Amino acid sequence: MSLRKQFTLLFSFLALMLMVQEARAIEFGIGQSKEELGLKYELSVTDHGTGRVTVVLDITDEGKLKPINSISLYIPSEGKTGRPDLSVSLATSTVDGKTRVRAHMKKELAERAQLQLKTRSDPRTGKPTPLTGYYFSIHVDEFMKDQN
Repeated sequence: MSLRKQFTLLFSFLALMLMVQEARAIEFGIGQSKEELGLKYELSVTDHGTGRVTVVLDITDEGKLKPINSISLYIPSEGKTGRPDLSVSLATSTVDGKTRVRAHMKKELAERAQLQLKTRSDPRTGKPTPLTGYYFSIHVDEFMKDQN
């Protein structure tokens, strides 16, 4: 096989791999309610009176999102860029049989914050979807109003 043909095959293969990696990044928001998903959780926001809050999420039942692959803290930008100011995966722990995540942040960031529960299973069918993902958003500001 000629060297030119080998390079062509190599670059074609690399281009294909890049496209596959890009396809794995596709995620869709879930429009169903937590009741429709059978999702059970408790979210608490503790205001420390210093301009900072602690957000704690305890998931008791993953419902149709099972298995939840990760939980991210997502803070959308204030402008219309479409890019987040912050998007980070949170460390999970198991406490009394519940999945827990915890984040400490400025109150002004918490007012825009979302906790995104991410899964690779289609919540409508329960079947795994290796090239796409789904996320359910919990808006932290809704819980801040409840606790004030």
